[in-house]
Amino acid sequence: MTAGEILDRVDALRPNAYSPEQKLRWLRRLDGQILLELLETHEGAVPPTVACGDTSPAGGGNGAESVGQLPPAGEVSHCSHRGAGEGAPASLPASYDQQTELLAPFPWGEGVYIAGLFCQIDLHNGEIQKYNQSLSLLAAAWRNLADWINRGAMPKGAGAWKM
Repeated sequence: MTAGEILDRVDALRPNAYSPEQKLRWLRRLDGQILLELLETHEGAVPPTVACGDTSPAGGGNGAESVGQLPPAGEVSHCSHRGAGEGAPASLPASYDQQTELLAPFPWGEGVYIAGLFCQIDLHNGEIQKYNQSLSLLAAAWRNLADWINRGAMPKGAGAWKM
């Protein structure tokens, strides 16, 4: 799913006066939250196509990987040169364009991205009642995405418990 697809859908559903560049910044911020709050907190949940930020030869990465789609649940994996909980933090591209592949896959990501942009549009338009409704949609979509990630990857630091 690309940023351009989301922008087209949002503009069709909720016409607005915000520039594509502004909406792309909002999408990048959402991807940053997804990366930090959902993916980085789970073993193997960061897709290998996310830049790992480690440009050293020992790390094996070139830091130039592009952002891509998450693999299906249960098939998520670390960047090839990072072990569990090791290495530099994952990073996003410096800016997004219409062709940028978003982190969260369809169908889970679609709801998050659309509701997230609706929230930003409503908030900046001063339409608080619409914002509250959009925020409720975002919370539900976020929970669905988090549940999908939880089904496919173990939270970091979690393991077998002892009695």
